[in-house]
Amino acid sequence: MSHPTNSSSEREAPSGDLAIDTTFRRSVLIAGAGPVGMILALELSLHGVTSTIVEQAPQTTGFPKMDLTNARSMELLDRLGLVDEIRSVGVAAEHSHDVVFCTSMAGPEVGRWSYPSVEEMSKRIASANDGTTPAHAWQRVTQIEVEKLLMSHCLADPNIEVLRPWRVDAVHRANGGVKVDVVPPSGGAGHTIDADYVVGCDGAGSVVRRAMNLEMEGERGVITFCQIHFKSRDLETLHSHGQFWHTFFVGGGVGAIIAQDERDTWTLQTSAITDGVRTEDIDKQELLDEVCGRHLEVDEVLQSSVWQANVLVADRYRDGRLFVAGDAAHEVIPTGGYGLNTGIADAVNLGWKLAAVIKGFGGDALLDTYETERRPVAVTARDWSFRHLNVHVNAQEIADRVLIEGDSAESEAHRKLLVDYFASNTGEHESFGVEMGYRYRSSAIIPDGSDVADGDGSSYTPTTTPGVRAPHVMLASGTSPLDVYRNNFTIVSFVGKSAVAELLEASAAAGVPLRVLEVDDANARVVYERDLVLVRPDGHVAWRGDRLPEDVPALIRKVTGRTESQEVVARAEAGPASIATK
Repeated sequence: MSHPTNSSSEREAPSGDLAIDTTFRRSVLIAGAGPVGMILALELSLHGVTSTIVEQAPQTTGFPKMDLTNARSMELLDRLGLVDEIRSVGVAAEHSHDVVFCTSMAGPEVGRWSYPSVEEMSKRIASANDGTTPAHAWQRVTQIEVEKLLMSHCLADPNIEVLRPWRVDAVHRANGGVKVDVVPPSGGAGHTIDADYVVGCDGAGSVVRRAMNLEMEGERGVITFCQIHFKSRDLETLHSHGQFWHTFFVGGGVGAIIAQDERDTWTLQTSAITDGVRTEDIDKQELLDEVCGRHLEVDEVLQSSVWQANVLVADRYRDGRLFVAGDAAHEVIPTGGYGLNTGIADAVNLGWKLAAVIKGFGGDALLDTYETERRPVAVTARDWSFRHLNVHVNAQEIADRVLIEGDSAESEAHRKLLVDYFASNTGEHESFGVEMGYRYRSSAIIPDGSDVADGDGSSYTPTTTPGVRAPHVMLASGTSPLDVYRNNFTIVSFVGKSAVAELLEASAAAGVPLRVLEVDDANARVVYERDLVLVRPDGHVAWRGDRLPEDVPALIRKVTGRTESQEVVARAEAGPASIATK
């Protein structure tokens, strides 16, 4: 176990020969202090488990990167008490999420996806109490602010040790644990740290992934982008079509300008470059002027790069005591915003399971379910990001810039063609089935025989079918059941506490943290579909029924991955007949 001190200045160890205490063994070592790595550390701390983050960068990122935390991620982050702070550093609630299509900032608009602001989405959530909405609205916020916020929490948390700037150089399995070689990025003496588990949250070039010998499945280099992060207050040019979140350009290659903070920070992404061109060879001002259709007053270019987008998912997420999460496990095209948002759910899923095993009430088989549950979600995100990209690629094949900008009857017809095309090809940021409608199928989920078809990803239908996210519904008390899905299992009971007495006894005997949420609310009962619904710490349904099963201890063992008894496993895997109701 790790024993960090209570002083954040001491726990954030600078590089140097005496900076790292190697005399004790860490419970969980996390390679990488991006958002996924820090959220994993905070999730572990929520369950009272210590961790050590090793990060090679001396400071958090200075570049915007991500720009949307989706609604499901906001629900998960609310479990960590972060929602209000994230909103405070994000784009103000009144700004829309509109996406505009035009030839340039000076050219005609040929399409618009009107997406609600945080204020508007919050009103929709409050007005629809049928389980169809998330508990929280989405949030536009840059990774600059998110990383600073998460790091401040990690440094203040006595359960989290931050080692930076240090780089994970190699990972070795040894003596029922893991040995991790770390070195200062600037050179100097390295150290070896012992850990029980290691999680690679160290991105696409993950050292942990290499140590696991993982294969990445999918396609590499599907499109090449030039990306420019820049500062500008030239709203006369940038807001020529009004306030926007994204403005996509048609008739000249896939590309967009992203409004990062509604003040002065923007990102250009464009495929209108030749493969093999280096970023230093690109005249950034000239490129920005070209996409804007006029001169843009640029205060500062923060960063620029040329990169190829990949759509890849690792063939495995676990190898013994080694795991990968976030970009180390999956890479997607930015369209749809599935990258970091998928990584956030990875961190929560793996975090509570590692904590369960470390604290002794979870079995090793529970850790296998991390891959079983999360990998299919990443495959779906990968495929849908590709699907969204194709909307833009196909638009470029349809669009004729000369016609779009002309004033003939043919030009008018062509513009209408594009308006109709974009109106019928929405979904990039409203595929709520992809974001919160996925269903886990693993050995820790007990099916109930329900014949419920999986959604197509474009929409979300509330249900408590085992494996899905438990729905949000506002109770008569003014709270949501999601408010209590945090660090314990929760049995939602619409028939009182006495009906789950045996479950409480069995969970206590097994050392499993379980709380009872008694609900007397007819509307919520309709949404939750059964009298009893067992929800995991990550908010996913593990079991449901109108009565407890005949073998309650078997249920507890099943949902916590304690599979020592093969007879219990065989009964549970058999389905409804194996867990008879009284």
